[in-house]
Amino acid sequence: MIVHRRNVLAGLLAAPALIRSARAAPVVSEQRSPALQPRWQRFAAAVPAPDGRPTITIVIDDLGVIHPGTPRAVALPAPVTLAWFPFARNLPEQVGAATERGHEALLHMPMQAFGSSIAWTGPDPLRIDLPPAENLRRLVAAIDAVPDTVGLNNHMGSVATRDVALMDLVAQEVRRRDMLLLDSLTIGHSVAYRCAAQAGVPATSRDVFLDNTADTAMIVAQLQLTERIARQIGHVVAIGHPRPHTLDALEAWLPGLEAKGFVLWPLSATVAWRNEMIMPGVPAA
Repeated sequence: MIVHRRNVLAGLLAAPALIRSARAAPVVSEQRSPALQPRWQRFAAAVPAPDGRPTITIVIDDLGVIHPGTPRAVALPAPVTLAWFPFARNLPEQVGAATERGHEALLHMPMQAFGSSIAWTGPDPLRIDLPPAENLRRLVAAIDAVPDTVGLNNHMGSVATRDVALMDLVAQEVRRRDMLLLDSLTIGHSVAYRCAAQAGVPATSRDVFLDNTADTAMIVAQLQLTERIARQIGHVVAIGHPRPHTLDALEAWLPGLEAKGFVLWPLSATVAWRNEMIMPGVPAA
């Protein structure tokens, strides 16, 4: 029985349910020269063998400008996928330190949101009222600003990610750069994932937001939801932020994942699994 991931998630969000899961194994290939690999594979973090266990991907957004949140996020057990603002300072040093610890890097691309200002999005967000050439210039500059990224996800974007023309522009540049895309789903009817998939970009969307509220009990509940989804469909992508309550919860929760029967995976491996794509070095599930 094949159960669509969206249906499983809808059931889990509504109420606990016994749903038979369908776990597709990642496609494995022999290792090849990094120079011949697409960017999203070349800069991918090392992948622990799942050995039949469900996998959990944790993405931490808003990195590079929040202190002491950024160093605490970098100190989390690896591999965590860290999404960096393109306007942060000293990005080569910051991203390099995180990579040395075994983490994976994303560009956290600012995008237009409802009622948002530069104070919320940061400088040079992608906007639906700008000419395509200006949006492309902003996107290219942002990609070039953050080194060694496997791909990008959206910061804010409740307006931008609903616009097909703008998301097509993003998808084409991401494909040209051999990157992956994570739709953060800051609004339910985002078209970012759809446009990326149609353009042939390795892509997925997040399943859980960990910290919509700065409440420790709510964050713990979202981590429990993350575990339930992983057990039901075999893999899950959860997004959080480098805030004190979130980091407190993750610092307590991440070290116990293996004992609970989970394995922590970088985003690149989960994208490969979900898209049934060849991923050099990804162990069989």
